[in-house]
Amino acid sequence: MTQNGAGPVQLAREMTSRVLRHPVVHGHPLHAIASDFPVTLIPTAFTASLLAGARRRPRGLETLASWTARSAFIAAAAAGAAGWWDWLTMPSEHPSRRITTIHGLINTAALGGLGVASLTSGHRRSAILGATTAGLLVSAWLGGEIVFHHGWRVRPAEEAEIVGTQLEQRGMADILAEARREVSEFEQRETYAAPRAT
Repeated sequence: MTQNGAGPVQLAREMTSRVLRHPVVHGHPLHAIASDFPVTLIPTAFTASLLAGARRRPRGLETLASWTARSAFIAAAAAGAAGWWDWLTMPSEHPSRRITTIHGLINTAALGGLGVASLTSGHRRSAILGATTAGLLVSAWLGGEIVFHHGWRVRPAEEAEIVGTQLEQRGMADILAEARREVSEFEQRETYAAPRAT
């Protein structure tokens, strides 16, 4: 612990967030842009690897599976770098901080799996890519939670967060509570498997 009570990781995050700008260009978060590539390439590599294993002469599919796995690794590394950069700029008190950390750790483990998969072949590669694809699904669910429930990097949600804080400070939190109630009722009424009311 340091003199102000912060641990070394927290202190490093605070120092980094003072130096780094947020990874957003013209209002577009870099991680959201970069994540589309591995989301497409990982299941494609898995499918190609499975098909290569099911054929007698899998040469073309084997080559496709190898190069797609390698491309997925490169794309995932770029998306991961942007994601951890985003995490470094996230305020420690943000409600999605814990979920974002888990999301990043799953993605980092998937990156390791992709690294191994890009160097292997056959059933071993298929098994690793299958596990990576499953991890990707969990991570994508958490990413949706971060963005759609907590509003991270969604400008209207960030603006509403500021307004909500100001309303609470002025003793008008009931306005924010009513808006949340209306959204929750809409979700319960108009969507599938609606989240629990907040």
